[in-house]
Amino acid sequence: MVGTTIELHFGNAAAERRFTDSYLPDAWERYENAEYWDRGWFWAYGQVAEYDVGVDGGLVRLVFDGDPDGLLDAEADQWEAFEGLESWECTRYDEIEDGESYESLLAQQRDAKGPVGGEYEYRYKPLTSRLALDYRCEFDESLAAAPEPTEQNPLGLGFWSLLHSLFVQCGYDWYEENDACLWAMESRVKSIAAYHGAEAAREEYERLRTTWTEFEDELDDWLDDTEAGTTSV
Repeated sequence: MVGTTIELHFGNAAAERRFTDSYLPDAWERYENAEYWDRGWFWAYGQVAEYDVGVDGGLVRLVFDGDPDGLLDAEADQWEAFEGLESWECTRYDEIEDGESYESLLAQQRDAKGPVGGEYEYRYKPLTSRLALDYRCEFDESLAAAPEPTEQNPLGLGFWSLLHSLFVQCGYDWYEENDACLWAMESRVKSIAAYHGAEAAREEYERLRTTWTEFEDELDDWLDDTEAGTTSV
C-alpha cells in the first residue's frame, strides 16, 4: 500500500464537471470495492478556474492509499477515452524526488495536519467524497450556496442548509454549529490571503463584518415580531 495522487487535467471546467457527474459516481463504487483501493478521496477544482491559482481549465485529483498500478490497469483506459480530458499524471508518495517522501497517505496527512488532525481528515474525507458524489447525482444543477429568499423558497434554503442538516444529523447543537461557522469563516479569510493576498483578505473581512453589523438591526426587528422562546422539538 502506498499513498498516491492522480491528477486529471481537463480542457475546461465543463469537461471536469461532466467527469465528476457522469464517470466518477459509478467509478467510486468500483474503487472502494477493489483490492487496489484502501482509502481515499477526490478534489475537483473547476470552480476556481476563473482565479489565478494555478488551475488552467479543469482539474480533478484522486488521492488514495492503495496500489496505484492496480488502479491504472483498471481505469486509465476510461480516463483517456473521456472527451475533454487532456492529460493525467500519477505521483507516488514513496517516490517523490523534490520534497519529502512518505510511506502512506496517512503519514503525509499526519505530517501536514498534525497526528490528530491528520487522522481526522484521513477518516472523514472519504465520507465527504461519497456525500459529494451522491449530491451531484441528486441535483442536476448545484444548489446556490446562500440564495436570497423568494416566494418559492421563502427560507432561502441552499447548500448552507444542507450543511445545517448535516450538523443536526451528526449531533451538534445551535452553539456548536455557530462556533464551527465562525471558525470556518476565519479559516476561509486566511485562505483568501494565501491565494489572493493580504488586501483581498482584508476586503473579505470587511464585507463579512459589515454584513454582520447590519444584521443587528434586522435581528432586533425580527425579535420584536416573533414569539421567541416558544419553539420545541
